[in-house]
Amino acid sequence: MKLFTAEQIRAWDKYTIENEPISSIDLMERAATKLTDWYLENCSNFKEVTIFCGVGNNGGDGLVMGRLLSNEGCNVTCYIVHFSENQSKDFQENLERLPKRVSCHHIINEEDIPSLEKDTVVIDCIFGSGLSRAPKGITQKTIVTINQSNAPVISIDIASGLYADHYSSHFNSIIEADITLTLETPKLSMLFVENAKNVGEMIVIPIQLSNQYLSETHSKHFFSTEDVVKQIYKPRTKFDHKGKFGNSLLVGGSKGMIGAIQLATKAALRSGTGKTTALVPSCGYEIMQATLPEAMCIADPSRNHIVASTLLKNFTAIGIGPGLGQHDQTRKAIRSIIEDFEKPIVLDADALNLLSENDEWWKFLPENSILTPHVGEFERLTRVHYVQSFDRVEAARKMAVHRQIIIILKGANTAVCLPNGEVHFNSTGNPGLAKGGSGDALLGIITSLLSQKYTPKEAALLGVFLHGKAADIAVQDRGYESLITSDVIDCLGKAFISLLK
Repeated sequence: MKLFTAEQIRAWDKYTIENEPISSIDLMERAATKLTDWYLENCSNFKEVTIFCGVGNNGGDGLVMGRLLSNEGCNVTCYIVHFSENQSKDFQENLERLPKRVSCHHIINEEDIPSLEKDTVVIDCIFGSGLSRAPKGITQKTIVTINQSNAPVISIDIASGLYADHYSSHFNSIIEADITLTLETPKLSMLFVENAKNVGEMIVIPIQLSNQYLSETHSKHFFSTEDVVKQIYKPRTKFDHKGKFGNSLLVGGSKGMIGAIQLATKAALRSGTGKTTALVPSCGYEIMQATLPEAMCIADPSRNHIVASTLLKNFTAIGIGPGLGQHDQTRKAIRSIIEDFEKPIVLDADALNLLSENDEWWKFLPENSILTPHVGEFERLTRVHYVQSFDRVEAARKMAVHRQIIIILKGANTAVCLPNGEVHFNSTGNPGLAKGGSGDALLGIITSLLSQKYTPKEAALLGVFLHGKAADIAVQDRGYESLITSDVIDCLGKAFISLLK
């Protein structure tokens, strides 16, 4: 799913109006009808509705919703926030269409701002995605009043005051929505942690904007939904055999950290590799053999950490890092593996830390290798501290292009940055993943998919999605606090099955 800038969204509306063709007011009616249908299906018990409308087209959407909800028996009150003397034509026409049974008030001065009861639902239609400056004056005070109330808030398209595609620093002037009903596609800013309290739960409402514009218009940002990932997934056929699905090598573990490589190996097994092998220090050999009988195991000559490479030519994919440690002999062994293996490699954890300390490794890291850093690991790689998520993701995007690698910047809405400059944000996952071991499982999943001849891009996108989806399934029984990585791995099968539906 493409993500568009505010300017592109305006052009999308215009293109739809001109080429469907449909009048702008009829397009507004269609959008508001879809929004109203969602409300009636999901919030039918809430009959008291208070709608705050700006004087532009977002406000027009609110007026149409007010009329339609009133027709369905809701007790609707509309407040018009006069932040400008200019009113859009479609807003004016829908204001005239508003039935008398809908109570309509105008907010011009501070005393016009109402107090809000907790038994009303607030629908926020003050500003849309085209906002380019921070709300001030009466508008800012209205937003503060809404935020200070106990009423649930639903923002239409985007929380009023939030910029669609760049950083918003005016935090006290942005609606804090419980739900955002965003039209057609998410807005970029909704996917960043700084704006979580403004977005709430994000729900995409299709309004039938032009498919031709969608297919022909370039974007560098995407949102990976289940429909997108289903096009990547390759279901198995009756006559498939293990030789078709590769041979993965997982390299990691050190004294006290064998659990990390055990989790990565188990995740690889659950993700479909034909054969899975783990290279571990000898202190982990018996643990691996006892807990993962399906995997083969190579014991390093050293008891406590990896000091030697192994014969690599038989492996179709290699993942390095879980529990690895940063011993000097380990550094030499990992350098040897990276130099000798000519296919893309998956790196995480201490493999990334070693890379950050050895700049010369970049020159022999295979193209399309996949790095899976969390925020701290990424900042060690770049040696820069990023205050804003926008800047961090853009830095990762540029590094992916410069190094011709894939960078998976882990977090909520994990960003997969590709060598062609695209960034794909993931739609699955939950706070239960914020625990040690989650990254080890992700490395195992992606290494497994890579070994099965998914392209590096496909392995990254599908792996991140499945990792989050398995967590979403597991958390239904475990809850966020009690979820552990083994629970996630055990639900990978259900995650794969969900792609067949």
